[in-house]
Amino acid sequence: MTEYIQALQKLLLQLTAAEQQDVVEYYREYLQEADITTYEAAVAELGTPQTVARKVLADYSIKMTEQPAGRQSTPAGTKANVKMIWLVILALLSTPVTIPLILVVGALVVAAGSVAFAGVMTVLALLVAGFAGGIVGVIVGLMTLLTAPWTGLFYLGLGLIALGVSWLVTVVVVRLVQWLIQVIAEVAKWAYRRWVTDRKDKRGDQA
Repeated sequence: MTEYIQALQKLLLQLTAAEQQDVVEYYREYLQEADITTYEAAVAELGTPQTVARKVLADYSIKMTEQPAGRQSTPAGTKANVKMIWLVILALLSTPVTIPLILVVGALVVAAGSVAFAGVMTVLALLVAGFAGGIVGVIVGLMTLLTAPWTGLFYLGLGLIALGVSWLVTVVVVRLVQWLIQVIAEVAKWAYRRWVTDRKDKRGDQA
């Protein structure tokens, strides 16, 4: 049992020392009450340390995203959601495979990857095209302002508009990506509770 607990603790380094201690004590008491003393028996009862660690990390990650700071559409909140989605995917993959589960995990992976890729590419394209065009317009406008005032003002105005619009659209796209990630995070939480938490509760009732 000691070997199992030590292996589990080494996989929980993402948690604080206090959280690690809580998890380790919980599973140590669980194994003691079940009169399980060997590594093999612990694996038969709980699964491998890797499986348990993935589920524990997913649990803590979900709790973090449900705190006020994690619910906000901020870079920190979005980062927490992305981390949580990844940990939930790992936890789901540690669960006995079923066809619905495969479909959910596949959908989560595709959705998360598509949103991240599309968001990054869109923002980059807007930044490059909008800001480059705006800067060129401003430069041309300033260069022709003295020789052809109206033409210079025209290009200067176009440049400033391009810069403003590109900045505004970039902000909108970033907000949209954050919202989509939040939606995917909620789906990930539902899938985790449906296939992992419920399964653990049923096993506990049977015990």
